[in-house]
Amino acid sequence: MENSWIEEFYKETDADKRLELLENNSTDMDGDSAGSSTVFRQRLWTARYGKRKPKNDAFVGCLMELKYISEGGSVDIGGQKKKQAVEIISKLCLFDADRRSAEEQEILLYELRNAFLKFIEVSRGGRGFTSIAFGMGQLSDEGVAKKIADQISSIAFDAPHMLHMDKEFAILQSAALAAFRQEYPNREHFLRK
Repeated sequence: MENSWIEEFYKETDADKRLELLENNSTDMDGDSAGSSTVFRQRLWTARYGKRKPKNDAFVGCLMELKYISEGGSVDIGGQKKKQAVEIISKLCLFDADRRSAEEQEILLYELRNAFLKFIEVSRGGRGFTSIAFGMGQLSDEGVAKKIADQISSIAFDAPHMLHMDKEFAILQSAALAAFRQEYPNREHFLRK
């Protein structure tokens, strides 16, 4: 990632600011506005936020769906969880991700890392998430880090392990690790991998 706007784009978690960055810098390094990395970034944008002004973050929604799959137990009656996981793979643009070019895999990794950064930001900002019991008392920073690590472990590791789909979710797992390391350096040991 050589352009400074790209670095800023993947650090920013506000969807409107990200859209502005994307629209203002929709050219590749060679000046080609329809370059493959630009087209792929725009495709991921549409998959994540839709075609209009961003309202919902579909990628964070997929993370929540994976959380519910992992918390629902390992019994998969009729293969419903596996079907839901396949839909999530499609929504997150992970289908055949290992066959994409190295550049597209890197762009996808950065986009998914950004989704995890948004998830962490929302979690940290919620009083219900950071409180000890019934909104009384607040968790320490260490307690919040452990709780977020537990959530990320459920999403990125427990659900794929349970469904035997680690290969399909490999980029998502790498993105989860990168986001957690960025926000909580030296606390990776809280994660269940």
